[in-house]
Amino acid sequence: MRVVEPTSAPIEYVRGEMLARRRALAADVVSRSSALVVERLRGLEEVREARTIGAYLGIRGEVDPSALRDDEGLDVALPVTTPGEPLRFIVPMGPLLNGPFGTRQPGDGREVLPDDLDLVLVPVVVADQLGNRVGHGAGFYDRTFAHIREAGQSRTLLIGLCHAFQVVPRLEARPWDVPLDLVVTEVGLVRPGR
Repeated sequence: MRVVEPTSAPIEYVRGEMLARRRALAADVVSRSSALVVERLRGLEEVREARTIGAYLGIRGEVDPSALRDDEGLDVALPVTTPGEPLRFIVPMGPLLNGPFGTRQPGDGREVLPDDLDLVLVPVVVADQLGNRVGHGAGFYDRTFAHIREAGQSRTLLIGLCHAFQVVPRLEARPWDVPLDLVVTEVGLVRPGR
């Protein structure tokens, strides 16, 4: 196995560069990438066996997994974001509301505890071959899943979604970062540790 040194650029610089590249993508490129990622997800045994998943609605060039909401037999819980708190996941019943940071989120529905989700699709700003992830910097996913990961109790699989250019060889992991179990892009899969 080849050892790759972590990127020497500060995380804030890497985050800013990746966000700028992602925002610059044309809508049709994002749509095609999203369709390919969803197709790959549907082919994964972990997704085919799942009954309730956490997902998100893509914004600002993110890979958008929202097409999975139409899949028969799959309950898709969306995150409800409250600044400073862990995420809550709700299977929506009724219209979505405007949330913080330009997101859309359920106003009403059935709440699912994070450790009761079979898997969670996580938006990625940049990820590496080891499953380390950089998000937007607010720590929502790390805060939500850190305690169940530390206790070793979670069966919830964390799958990062992004464009292929957002995967780098290695990032410097921080102590509070919760690693991804799998990263899915339009060109393939990254299974850390394999």
